[in-house]
Amino acid sequence: MNKLLCPFWVNRVDGISVDNPSALTLGDLLYCDVNDQEEVWNYVLLASYMIDIEWLVCVAPSLLQTKQKLFIVSGEKEYEKKIQSSSLFAYIKAEKVRIVEPKLPLPFGVHHSKLVLCVNAKGIRVAVLTANFIQDDWVCKSQGIYVQDFPRRQNLPKTDRANLTFSAGSEIRGSEFKNELLRYLNCYGIISNAENTVAIPSTLFDEIDFSAACVEIITSIPGYYRYNDVHSFGLGRIPKVLHSIDMELSDSIQVPLLIWQFSSQGKLTNSFLVALENAMSTEGKSNEEANKKPLCPVVQIVYPTESEVKESLEGWRGGLSLPLRLSSCHPYINRRLHRWGQGTRGTCKIELRRRALPHLKTYMRLTEKKDGIKWLILTSANLSRAAWGEWQKKGNQLAIRSYEFGVVYGKDSFISFLEGEPFSVTPSRKIPLPSLVEGDGLAEVHIDQGGKKDIEEGPTLFLPYDPLHLEPYASTVQMQNQRGNNCDSSINTDDIPWVIDMPHFGKDVFGKEIHSAMESNGRCKHTILKMEEKKIPRPEISFIKRQRLES
Repeated sequence: MNKLLCPFWVNRVDGISVDNPSALTLGDLLYCDVNDQEEVWNYVLLASYMIDIEWLVCVAPSLLQTKQKLFIVSGEKEYEKKIQSSSLFAYIKAEKVRIVEPKLPLPFGVHHSKLVLCVNAKGIRVAVLTANFIQDDWVCKSQGIYVQDFPRRQNLPKTDRANLTFSAGSEIRGSEFKNELLRYLNCYGIISNAENTVAIPSTLFDEIDFSAACVEIITSIPGYYRYNDVHSFGLGRIPKVLHSIDMELSDSIQVPLLIWQFSSQGKLTNSFLVALENAMSTEGKSNEEANKKPLCPVVQIVYPTESEVKESLEGWRGGLSLPLRLSSCHPYINRRLHRWGQGTRGTCKIELRRRALPHLKTYMRLTEKKDGIKWLILTSANLSRAAWGEWQKKGNQLAIRSYEFGVVYGKDSFISFLEGEPFSVTPSRKIPLPSLVEGDGLAEVHIDQGGKKDIEEGPTLFLPYDPLHLEPYASTVQMQNQRGNNCDSSINTDDIPWVIDMPHFGKDVFGKEIHSAMESNGRCKHTILKMEEKKIPRPEISFIKRQRLES
């Protein structure tokens, strides 16, 4: 039986010897045949927090052949000034490049979205990423990728249209997908109703057939939102999307089982955590009764331990991309921590996959039997109020500080085709279908199909970790066993979360102490705690470790 495949990919990690042909590089996403004028990109949008333009040009030289406009949206301040001396402008005319630095109307916000948009004569490619456009993110870390190609209506013969089979409501979903995409792109100021050379004409999107879109979009755009607008972004949009997925009604009301996996967190408040719990506990439209009184969910947090960082493919240096600070640690999180890797399970090859530290962010709900998931959000958004927003004015106003972009997979999120392969805007090198190769360490997870008796197995995702068999921190087990008991025993510190501004002890996989490992990295002095070179007594080391779990 052919599997129903979700449009979810992982990146190709250099340290994993098993070759999975469907593991993608950034070059795969941006490739086009420069000798075929119908494949050459007319417009390209590259949006990210960090962008190494020299590396980008190296891995995707076809960008230099962009016909009309290359848009670069960066979260780095004064990025336009920074890249003026780069090799980019030695190969492409300056008037073909437009640098966008998005407005940040609220303090403490950043542009954190990772998005690719490529347009050619055949159609449009939309890719939502969790990786920055820098080398380490793509070759050393675990990332998630959504990508779909959509044809121009005039290029889609009736015979091809007849060969495509779409899920119910695909036209409505396609229209919603287009509208959400345009709403987000408008905040960059790169869409125009007029024909000009500095923006993409809005009419172009009317020429595209988005009916094959099989995910929902959730974005965050900085600002204050009231009235109907509160349901448009971030925390306010989650219930709207989950409600539309229409999960199968259970025989009895069950406590929601949620997983939050991220690479950093902000300073959390109890009200924000409760709001996120409630939003992600939303039932489908067939279960309105449960939505009136949502049950308090069971939440499992997936975040790497200090040992997992030390033993990762990058050693101590990998911790720089996990910028959790002690001031942001929270008791709610500490009681729910689970390891990134499942150390007691699997083969050496699987452990190797887990040694690629996570930079993806995934939020999901498990089925009641814990044998699959009901939905999954792949997003750039970490666990923070800046990313998801926070309710103000007694729940009547939503304040969002940062730009984020994510997609939601549900029971209809599968690539649909009857014959051949899905449509591609680059037929000379198509995006391969997601696949599982023995030994590559990916976990096969299915989205629950509920009452669809004609489908034996729900849509499949191949994830870089196994959400159905999580391994709790030793401290998590201890805290759960002690819940409700007045027990003064010391917190077990066999597993401690990686916290960037705390002292770290021991040598990593490269035999280096932390400061030796960080010497070559310019960010070290800003992020790693400077310690005097002296031997710290063992009792003090134990106290330092407990601080992370007792915050």
